[in-house]
Amino acid sequence: MAEKYPALRYSDNVWEDCKNGVWTVECDSWKEFEKRIEEYKKYAYVWRGQSCEKPLLPTIYRGHKKPNVKNINKHLKQFRNDMPGSDALEQFLKQAKEEKTEDFEKAFSKYCNMICPREDVNDLKGNYVTDFINDIYWAIGQHHGLKTPLLDWTMDPYKALFFAFCERKENNDKRVVFGLAEKTRRLLRKKQRIKRYIELLTNLDFVRTIWSSSNIPPDFKERIRPMFERIKAQDGIFTHSLHIEHVEKHAKRCYSHFKKDRNEEIVFLIKILIPDGVREDFLEKLEGKKITYKTMFPDLKGAALYCNLKLESIAM
Repeated sequence: MAEKYPALRYSDNVWEDCKNGVWTVECDSWKEFEKRIEEYKKYAYVWRGQSCEKPLLPTIYRGHKKPNVKNINKHLKQFRNDMPGSDALEQFLKQAKEEKTEDFEKAFSKYCNMICPREDVNDLKGNYVTDFINDIYWAIGQHHGLKTPLLDWTMDPYKALFFAFCERKENNDKRVVFGLAEKTRRLLRKKQRIKRYIELLTNLDFVRTIWSSSNIPPDFKERIRPMFERIKAQDGIFTHSLHIEHVEKHAKRCYSHFKKDRNEEIVFLIKILIPDGVREDFLEKLEGKKITYKTMFPDLKGAALYCNLKLESIAM
């Protein structure tokens, strides 16, 4: 029987620098990047691109002063009150929750399966409905600049590559694309002694189930739809940090656990380093794949950023 969440192991010809479950790979050309991604296709990883090798930490925990749980909840409440269309989404979710509509229950079951894949979903529903609704708002906010406890990932490594290169920077530090093994989910609730450190929201169909519900009147639906367009365009998924720590630390914890308890050495985090000097070539190749600001941000901001990027290339 095939493994449900396959990941690279040290025995899979991991030649380069691999330490504590983190595999660092140097990649100097488009052809080499394509070759790497082709090799990784048979494994289950999610992807994230960054302009530099900064810690994999959600925006709400960056900076000197870290907010406590009370302030984070207050921050989310403020966003829920102030976001355009909030009354429409709030009304729909409240009604769907109370009436336990078919679409809401289907979406909620998917959510429970994601955060606790080894548990009986029916036993969880009373405990996690508030978290479920909160994560919907966090997901919307994350894609529109809100500071959240979520970290963006995507199922498409080329879309992650776009985010690694889209912004120009003054220094020539290497760009980076991270690959996180879905296998991290297995540590969520395997035993009582193991705490939930991170939630890997690998399937965001539950948000699309919400806004595409047949229970929503057409005019109502048009107010809600734009909230989720960026998530859809970017194949957006998230990790939800339940403690103030970065994902690489969690990956190393996963490695130690599997090595000690199962005698398995697994690559939980891939780190692909790419020189800044190939930016122009990579962005051109990505445009050939129809991965641009216009497609990743299907709104006015995307069009503006796309034009700014074109202007940048003309001025160079």
